[in-house]
Amino acid sequence: MNYEMKPESDAFSQNNWKILLGLLLCFSFAVSFYGICLNYFYDIDEPKYARAVYEMVTNGNILSPMFDGMPRMEKPPLTYWVMYPFAWLASLGGFGANTLFLMRIPTVICSVLIVLGTALTGRRLFGATTGLLAAVMLQSSVLFKFMSVMMKVDVVFACCVTWATYCYLLRYLGDKRKVVSIGGAIVTALGVLAKGPFAFLPLAGYVLAVGIRDNVRKRHDAGQPASFLSSMNIGGLIKSKWNDRNILIFWFLAGCIPFALWLYGAWLGSGFDYSQGLVGQFFHNTSTTSTKLVDKLGHLDPYFDTLTVIFFPWGGYVFGAAYCLWKSIKEKYDERYVFMISVFLVYLLVFTLLFKLKSNRYMLPILPILSILVCDWLVNAKRDKTYKTFFEMGFIWLCSMGALLAYRSFKAMNVSVNLADGVPVAQYMDTMIPFFLALGCFFVVLLVVSIKQTERPALHILGGALAIVAVLPFYYGTLPSYVSLEDNKPMPVMGQALTDGLKEIADGNTLILHRPYFIKTFPDVVYYLKKLDKGEGCMYSLGSSAHPMEILQAIATPKNGAALFEKEHADAGKYPAYKYFKETDFTGGVLLLSSHDYISFNREFEKLPSTIKEMIVIDEMTMLSVKWMQEKVYVVRFIPKQ
Repeated sequence: MNYEMKPESDAFSQNNWKILLGLLLCFSFAVSFYGICLNYFYDIDEPKYARAVYEMVTNGNILSPMFDGMPRMEKPPLTYWVMYPFAWLASLGGFGANTLFLMRIPTVICSVLIVLGTALTGRRLFGATTGLLAAVMLQSSVLFKFMSVMMKVDVVFACCVTWATYCYLLRYLGDKRKVVSIGGAIVTALGVLAKGPFAFLPLAGYVLAVGIRDNVRKRHDAGQPASFLSSMNIGGLIKSKWNDRNILIFWFLAGCIPFALWLYGAWLGSGFDYSQGLVGQFFHNTSTTSTKLVDKLGHLDPYFDTLTVIFFPWGGYVFGAAYCLWKSIKEKYDERYVFMISVFLVYLLVFTLLFKLKSNRYMLPILPILSILVCDWLVNAKRDKTYKTFFEMGFIWLCSMGALLAYRSFKAMNVSVNLADGVPVAQYMDTMIPFFLALGCFFVVLLVVSIKQTERPALHILGGALAIVAVLPFYYGTLPSYVSLEDNKPMPVMGQALTDGLKEIADGNTLILHRPYFIKTFPDVVYYLKKLDKGEGCMYSLGSSAHPMEILQAIATPKNGAALFEKEHADAGKYPAYKYFKETDFTGGVLLLSSHDYISFNREFEKLPSTIKEMIVIDEMTMLSVKWMQEKVYVVRFIPKQ
């Protein structure tokens, strides 16, 4: 990059590094912690992790994650393990009141560690000022903030990837200390335990960067110019790997061995082969994409608006940073940029081709790299005409995209909760108006601090970061809240409201039945069923695809629940849920149906004799689902005549 080098500009940050870093981490923790106390779930994945770690604590089996007494094979166990100590603390109070904030603390800690890793990486590459400001930029990224309070694998995985990238960078720049090698091995192992082989993507970027560097050096040593094609010479790339084979083998084995040991331990402890579930989940996630590479490339969207959302409010500046990166690498080879770009491109290409940006959260691990590269451009690039043009284009782009998102929300009367789903807010515009006013003030502040950006780049970053953070209280004020069936805004939230309603009709041990589709759609209900445990252990719900008549019979005679489960699972004895159904003396049964399930059930219901129909009670409840959509749930009970 064409710098205006000003060593004195970095002296203050370098001399006061520890103090500024401490202030940064305090700022990061405060921002990430905000919103952690929400007493219901942000999206459809959170309750799956919450219930799985709840069952770990209750059953004492930490190697075999279970969801509702069935093996949860979709993800490796690291996220559950980091949640486990906090879930244990929640168990001391019987998981009563709002203990969800305890289980969200690990992701807050991981997000702060990501910010720390970003600051250290940026400092190592481009100086202390760039490292600190890049970390501030990352913390003020909306996607990063939203994900920091969600109990999901994404932030844990991104933490592992960020620190793995830092260790690989140190090695790439010549630091061959044992602490770097061992640190790289540890975070690689943790990354694989968080999200499987995807944790090897930064290592693949490291290999690519080493190969490119070796190819370029050989060309220069021979007195020949290095082009893009010559730097990507396959023979040189392969040879460079073998020159560094010891550390590569060490890091690779460090990732594979703990993962293999976990799979073996999970199989011994539960009898289930979790590798099958992991492979199945991978193919399920990629099933919507074509197997033909040309077809995939032909259908890739420009992703301009997606990029802005992923890295809002800094996404518009990516284009200027990308142009200057290309120009600087073309004119003068700089191995720092080559390393960062190699890691970035490997991750971006693999995830884009496999998932086609199926979810914005898949891009979370590359936000630290984006923050560093964009901040480096904003702070260090030469203030020429090209810089000013790209800065103005980026500012206009992000303002227009922000205005478009705000217009969509205002027109549709919904607000985004996790950058994917809209929460209807038409019933409480009194909280929406302040949010939109605060968002408008953010753009005004960003405009003001942008006027002097050429002379004071730090002001632009700090001002914009603080302005978007100031909007957060207004944003969280627009979200629905739940206290009870009678006191809610704007309507009851599914999981808590449904189980609160069931508490009023449950008498002793109640068998909860449902169709498999129901829990896939409403997984939060499974978590809140613990309210019905009365402190005696896990309550499992019985998901069954049996004929509706068999389901109705199970409601009337809930003692037969174990037999119904055994009929659908030949290896029923392996499941914790079956043991619960077998050993529990049920005194009543309840069937939960979604609107989709109720259609087929109702057809069979109409065929029943009138004397039987009179003993079936169906209650209808309208609530917000975990996807923040208005849904109906039907509660079916069998009450025999006295």
